[in-house]
Amino acid sequence: MNKAILLELRFFGTSVMWGALLLVFYDVLRIIRRILAHNGFFIAFEDLLYWVISSLLIFHMMYQQNNGIIRGFSILAMLLGMLIYHSLLSELLVDLISGSINKVFALIGKLLTLIFKPVLFLFRKIKRIFVWIYNKIKKFNHFLLKSLKKILKSGKIAVTENEKSD
Repeated sequence: MNKAILLELRFFGTSVMWGALLLVFYDVLRIIRRILAHNGFFIAFEDLLYWVISSLLIFHMMYQQNNGIIRGFSILAMLLGMLIYHSLLSELLVDLISGSINKVFALIGKLLTLIFKPVLFLFRKIKRIFVWIYNKIKKFNHFLLKSLKKILKSGKIAVTENEKSD
């Protein structure tokens, strides 16, 4: 086979691979979005960042493989690589990986609950004791204030009666 044709086939294969890799990177972004909730601004920012990095990577690949010349069949090859990857693996991997990560987070949550359940039980008991003590002190303070008000009131009456008799 002609050396030029082999070079073009190699460039075509590299372009197909780069198309699939670009979609793999976007799937990583999709997995992150499924795990961590994003608002519209961050989604737009992530997409912009993705496309800027992707375009730089594509330009770098074309510069190395084809002296920076953008060729139509290269772009079609990247689209073909994206299409093949998307139809064969994309949804399966995104669902599998994001589901697995969610299960891992759920397992970590259960382990933390198991570890901290006795600690929370002790804190609740200690809190109950402190609330009981606080309520007793509060009742005692209320009783003291009430008694002091009565004493003060009776003292005022006595003082006013002594002043009237003078």
